[in-house]
Amino acid sequence: MLTQIKPLFIPNSRNNRSVITLMIVLQVVVFLVIWFASKSTIFPTPVEIIKALGRLFEEQNLAYELWTSTWLCIKAMGIAIIISLLIAYATVIPFFKPIGFLISKGRFLTLVGLSFVFTQMTSGSSSLKTSLMVFGITVFFVTAMVSIIQSVPKYEFYHARTLRMNEWQVVWEIIVLGRLDQVFEVIRQTFAISWTMLTLVEGISRSEGGIGPLLLNQQKYLHLDAVFAIQFVILLIGILLDWGIGQMKEFFLPYSSLTVEK
Repeated sequence: MLTQIKPLFIPNSRNNRSVITLMIVLQVVVFLVIWFASKSTIFPTPVEIIKALGRLFEEQNLAYELWTSTWLCIKAMGIAIIISLLIAYATVIPFFKPIGFLISKGRFLTLVGLSFVFTQMTSGSSSLKTSLMVFGITVFFVTAMVSIIQSVPKYEFYHARTLRMNEWQVVWEIIVLGRLDQVFEVIRQTFAISWTMLTLVEGISRSEGGIGPLLLNQQKYLHLDAVFAIQFVILLIGILLDWGIGQMKEFFLPYSSLTVEK
């Protein structure tokens, strides 16, 4: 038994699936025991959270609010991915490099400060929230993609040119096709960012509901059990969607994991 546990504390060691599963179960059990044993006035108990979750589904229509928020995030991600990839790939042309640079610096702007501008530019609550989400995602997506493009080794370009490819073919083979697996990783990272900014954006415009207004209302009246229940659901849905993106990467680009050690 000790020989199986010892590798868990050795860097870069390999462990079989059963040992990893046992380790995770034990850590979760210890966490729950500490949680139940603590009598904090800030953190509700798991039982209180479960009861609050039931009330939210029955009285506050939590399932519908979740779908509203999830669809908003997915729609904004789809639009932002298309815009971001076009901008990032365009930076291989010198004329468009300053545009990519300026857009990447937009990640230091706050969405609350820009809400008035987008309110004047859009015609309704739905388009306002979508526009804010697309902007928030795009600035981070472009930053990550430009970094990937700039980090391509020179020898890959030289190799493509020795195969008598013109510059457009080099871009297609090296930048676009050759970095598709990294695009999926950027999607996973920026999706996590968009998922965390979702409640903020929905709090700016509450007319169409969503998980954001529901969370803010529960927080306003200090219903901490409901707040933690909603946070747990947000965490769970985020993990599931992140896992789904990872599975899509494995399905469409199975070669991406061939060179990974673990």
